[in-house]
This record gives sequence, C-alpha cells and structure tokens, in this order.
Amino acid sequence: MMSENKYSDEDIEKKLSKYGTVYLHKDITDDENYIKGNANQKVRLNDFFKALSNYKNFAEKLKSTNLFPNLTLLLYGPPGTGKTSLTRAYARKYKINLCVVESDQLVSSLLGETVDNIRKVVETAVDIANENGPFILFFDEIDAIGSERSNVHEVGEIKRAVISFLQTIDRIGYKGVPLAIIGATNHQQQLDSAIWRRFTFHLEFDFPGYELREEIVKSFIERIRFAGLMIEHEKIEKKLQNELIKINSIAEDLRENQEFISEDMIIKNVKERGENKLIALTYGYSGSDIERGVRVALVKSIGEKKPITYEMLYNSLKLVGGTATHVERQESLSDPTIKEVEHEGDKMLGNLKEIIDENEFQKYLSNIIKIFENIYNIFEKNINLIEKSRKSKNPEAKFYSIIEKLYKLKNG
Repeated sequence: MMSENKYSDEDIEKKLSKYGTVYLHKDITDDENYIKGNANQKVRLNDFFKALSNYKNFAEKLKSTNLFPNLTLLLYGPPGTGKTSLTRAYARKYKINLCVVESDQLVSSLLGETVDNIRKVVETAVDIANENGPFILFFDEIDAIGSERSNVHEVGEIKRAVISFLQTIDRIGYKGVPLAIIGATNHQQQLDSAIWRRFTFHLEFDFPGYELREEIVKSFIERIRFAGLMIEHEKIEKKLQNELIKINSIAEDLRENQEFISEDMIIKNVKERGENKLIALTYGYSGSDIERGVRVALVKSIGEKKPITYEMLYNSLKLVGGTATHVERQESLSDPTIKEVEHEGDKMLGNLKEIIDENEFQKYLSNIIKIFENIYNIFEKNINLIEKSRKSKNPEAKFYSIIEKLYKLKNG
C-alpha cells in the first residue's frame, strides 16, 4: 500500500532538478484546449494519462497476473509541434508531476558518468512513484542517449548509455512501478531500433496543414483581442478567410488532374499564381513558430503604440522563419550521407577533368544535372515516393531522399 506523499514538492524538486526541469502539476499553465490541432495525438495522450492516473487502483490485481502494462511512450516529429507542451497539459489535467530530463544535464564526457546519471534519475523517479503515486520522466532529445549503436561515429560511452537505458526500461516494466517513461525526439531516424521496441506507444507529430495554420493564427488573434490589446482583428480574419478560399480552389483544380496531391504541390501552385500571402508563407511553420511571429508583432505594436495589422503580422512571421527550413538546412549541412556524396563527387569530377577536355567536361556535368533534375521531378510528382523516403529505410527510398537533398542544395 502506497503511503501518502512521502516526498514533498520541495523534495522532488531538490532531488531531480540537477537532471532537468521539474513541473509540479499545480504550477503548469499549458492547456490542451489552447493547443490547436493534433486531434489524434490528444486522444492517445488522454488515454495514456488516464491509464497512468488509475494505475495505483489496479496495482495489486496486476501483480497476480504478472502482466504489468509498459507505461512507455515515444513522441517524435519536428520541433515546436506540441510534444512537450501537450505532455505538460495532460500532466496538469490529471494532476501528475513530471520531470523533463534534459540531455545536456544527463550526458557527460566522463567515462561512466552518463550511465550513472541515467541510473540515478530513474531510481529516484521510481522511488517517488512508489511512495507518492503516478509520476512521469520525460526524456527530451532522447536521441542523445538512444542513438543507433551501429553508427560508426558513436563513441563507446553513448553505446553503453543506450544499453543502460534499455535495461532500465525493462526493470521498470517488470516491477510494475506507476512511473511513465516518455521520450521525445526531433531526430527519430537516429534512434536505435531497440529503443523503438521498448516504447509501447509511438506518436508522430508533424507540421500543421494550411487549414490548421489559419485556425492557429486566428486563435492567437482572438486571445490578443480578448486581452484588450490593439489589433485589427476583423480585417486580418477577413483576409485569412479569402486566402483559405483561394487555396482550397487551387487544391480542387489540382485534384481534377491527379489522384494524389501534397500540400507541397498546393503551396507551390499558390505561389506560382502570386498568392504568397500569410497562410502560404507559413508552410513549414510549427505552432511554436507562429506563436513566435505573433510575439514579435506584439512587441512592434507595443513599441509603436499602434494596432497589429495584417502587414505587421505577415512581416513578423516572415522574420522568424519556419522550422522546416531551418531543419532542412541543418540536415543538409550535417547529414553524413550528403557529405560523403559531395566528397565522392569531388573525387569523381576531379578524375574526369584529368581524362577529358574542359568543353567535354562541362557537357558531361550538364547532362548529370539534367538527369538529377528529371529524377527529382518524377519524385516530386509522386506522393507515394515522398512518403516512402520519409518513413522507409530501404535502398530505393534512401536514393530518393538523397536526390531530394541534392536538388535542394543545388537550388539554394
């Protein structure tokens, strides 16, 4: 039988703050009703938290079955899409404390210290959960301790950390502790395959579509207006409505000619028709990106003592930029596959220059570029290949993924 709150709030913060940020449910301000979109993810998260909150009521009966539920959940997708904020929101709703474990607090360059940190933070959380009831350990950027062990670039310390983390999850599941382990990553392709297997539930988060982006912008407008701040809400909302009508019209035109269309194709057509307004501008923006843009507009409005206009909001969102663009640039700069291709390409072109004259070389290079462009055009028009390149690990999908990145590099 669990004793009542052996650990005070102060005790919990003192013991776990060295590993990250402790969020006591009474202090959390996130609300799932304010976080737009992610309807399916909200349902799954709500079910998960409901089960965790009821866990202690079934603990004794579960012991006799030896079938303890594995309370592990992996959240993956681009940054700013609601992984952490929704977790906090449901922790608040179900009155469950959590600790967001930060990778820079956990990973150490000293031999054995990372493994020791993992063991200590989990053991502490287990003790808190056993004594006080349901508790959550949220491992942010879990790829820092759970990256693929077969990666030749990974050092032994990280490989040991992966093994330690896997063993820790197994022990918790076996003992039936009311402790949920939630992992979040923006780099799911780097996770060790065993990490995927240990997490019972997987939830993918993605960038909001154009209809949801319009809804997100309008929700922020409404909050600003409700607070009594200056904003030309009627004009902005009217323009957003007109933009949405035009985008939907273009989407319908595209559907008449082909069965499958992606938002990438829709927005590309929108921009080609000179309709690159706010909703199209924010393609590849996360909800957090849009919020940052709104905050910039607020600062400008307060500084100039003027109401927020459509133009002010548009320019502010353009200024902050979208996460998708930043992620693509970062991946292009850091992707070892691209670096390897560039290195091998330089060697190949250097060898060609030695055996053929300059004119023939330029002609040869021009033909290679045309081939890549043609392949990418085929790839771009086939939504199935795009999906395969994002989710599959087979050679064909990897090939299309490389083509996409090379083409984007070529076009800046």
